[in-house]
Amino acid sequence: MHLFTSKFVQKPDHVTELPGSVSTPTGFQAAGIAAGLKKSGKLDLGLLICKEPCASAALYTPNAAAAAPITFCRDETSNGSLQGVVVNSGSANACTGAQGLEDARAMAAQAAAKSGIDIKNMAVASTGVIGVTLPMDLVESGITSVADTLTETGGGDFAEAIRTTDKIDKEGAIEVALSGGTVRVGACAKGAGMIAPNMATLLAFITTDAAVPASLLQNLLKQAVTASFNSMSVDGDMSTNDCILVFASGQSGIAVDQDSGDAALFGDALAAVCKGLALKMVADGEGATKVVELNVTGAKDNGEAALVSRAVSNSSLVRTAFFGRDANWGRIMASAGAALAGEKQLLADIYYEKVCLAKGGAVSPDPVDAGQLQNIMAKPEISVTIDLHRGTGSHTMYFSDLTHDYVTLNAEYTT
Repeated sequence: MHLFTSKFVQKPDHVTELPGSVSTPTGFQAAGIAAGLKKSGKLDLGLLICKEPCASAALYTPNAAAAAPITFCRDETSNGSLQGVVVNSGSANACTGAQGLEDARAMAAQAAAKSGIDIKNMAVASTGVIGVTLPMDLVESGITSVADTLTETGGGDFAEAIRTTDKIDKEGAIEVALSGGTVRVGACAKGAGMIAPNMATLLAFITTDAAVPASLLQNLLKQAVTASFNSMSVDGDMSTNDCILVFASGQSGIAVDQDSGDAALFGDALAAVCKGLALKMVADGEGATKVVELNVTGAKDNGEAALVSRAVSNSSLVRTAFFGRDANWGRIMASAGAALAGEKQLLADIYYEKVCLAKGGAVSPDPVDAGQLQNIMAKPEISVTIDLHRGTGSHTMYFSDLTHDYVTLNAEYTT
C-alpha cells in the first residue's frame, strides 16, 4: 500500500509514508462489506466517516449525464462541511431517472442516521454499470451492517469495497511535517477504465487530521488535481460518476493557515498524494502494460500545450504503438499537428527519453541506436517530449497504452 511507486512522482522531503489508508488520520472510521451487489461476492459497500464536524473539499465530474449520487451531492449536501461518504460498487446509479436520485438520497439518509451525522454532511458515490438501478433491499441492509462494523482500522476494507475492474491497490497514508508538528493524510481511490481529464477520472477519498479551513482545502485540492487527475488519460472517456472528496478532521490540533508556510507544505503533500494515486490509475488502465509521461513544451501558451498533450494522449494510434513497442514518432507528430489544425507548419522536435527521433518536423539527422531505442520501448514507464518551438507554454500528461485486453474487457463488461 504505497503511494509513490512511479518514477514520475517524487515524495516530498517533509513527507514520510505510513502503513494505512483513509482511516489512519485521527478522527476517522471506515468499513467495507459484501452486501451482495457484485456477483463475485467481493466487498461492494463502504462507509467512511468523521464523527466530529470537519472541513471538506470536493470536485465532481462535469459530465452532462452525471449520475444520481453526483446530482445529490452537488444539490443537497453542505459545501465545505462533509463528514462522511457512503459508496457502493457494482452499479453506477447513472441514467436512472427520478428513482436513482431517490435511491441516492435514501442511501445518504440511512448512512447519516446510522452514523449520527446530518444528511447534509453525508456524501454518496457509486460506481459500476450505467443504466442499472440499485437493488435497494441489499443496499439498505448493507448500510446497516457496514455502519455496525466501522473501525479506525477499516480503511483497507473501504478501499477494497469501492473497486470494480481495478487490479492494483490505490491507497496509502503519510505523515507530513509542519511547523507546529506532524499531521497525517490517508487516501484511497478506484479507477482503471472510463478515464479522461477534467475531473472525470475516478472515485478518490482523502482524509487528514490537520485543521485546514474549507476554503483553503478547496483551493489546494484544485491545484493538486490540475497536475494529477486532470492530467491523465486511460481511454479518453469521461465518466458519469466520478468525484474526489477531501475531509479534514482537525483532530491533530495542528492548524494550516492560508498565509503560512505550512499551507504550501501541506499543499505539496496533497499534490504528491493525488499524483501518486493518479499514476496508479494509469498503470492500472484496463489491460495496460505501460505508462507514458508526455511533456509538451514550446507551445504558445499553457492552454495550447494542454490541447496538444490531450490530443496525443487520447490517440488510439499513438497508444497502440506503445503497446507494440513501436517508436512510431510519426503518429505523435500527426496527432500534435491535428490539434493545431490551421496553424503554420509544425516544426516540432520529439524525444523518447533523451533520444531525439524528430527534429524540426522531420526525421532527426542524428543516427539513433536501435538497441537503445528498443530498450526504451520495453520499459513499463517511458518519458516522451514534444518541443513545438512556438513559445514558452508547457503541459504534462500521463497515459497508458491501448491493448487487446482493453478491448476484450470492455466488450464483455456487462455480459
